[in-house]
Amino acid sequence: MLESIRDFFTKNMWLKMSALLLALTLWFYVVNELNKGSEEDKQFLNKILPSDGMAAKKLPIKPVLSGVPQRGYIADWRKSVVSPEYCIVVGTKDLLSKIRFVYTMPIDVRGASKSFTKSVPLNPVAPGIYMEETLVQVMVDVEKQ
Repeated sequence: MLESIRDFFTKNMWLKMSALLLALTLWFYVVNELNKGSEEDKQFLNKILPSDGMAAKKLPIKPVLSGVPQRGYIADWRKSVVSPEYCIVVGTKDLLSKIRFVYTMPIDVRGASKSFTKSVPLNPVAPGIYMEETLVQVMVDVEKQ
């Protein structure tokens, strides 16, 4: 029993040392890449966002419908389901204090006779405002009148 334990630690030492060296090299590489990526993100944010007076805000997303569905049908934006429901926006405090919602680009419901889901971009809020999400899924509810 004692001999098998000793053999486990002493046999094939070159394989065990190679595996250890490979594991350490890989670990240092991954840590370096993670640090570099986060540093690049910080530099990017520092370029586009001045640090003084900045804030973040969670705003609900409202869909914008355009056009008229097929005769005898109605599309109500209040019954539409947006995923995700909220968007994080970053900007100056004075700009964010005036904003209550984020809107989608117009969704064409012209001639629709049944509910549908569409991927749509968000409408830019204002110059100097950065939005977390750029594309959302909207399930438009079209019902018979």
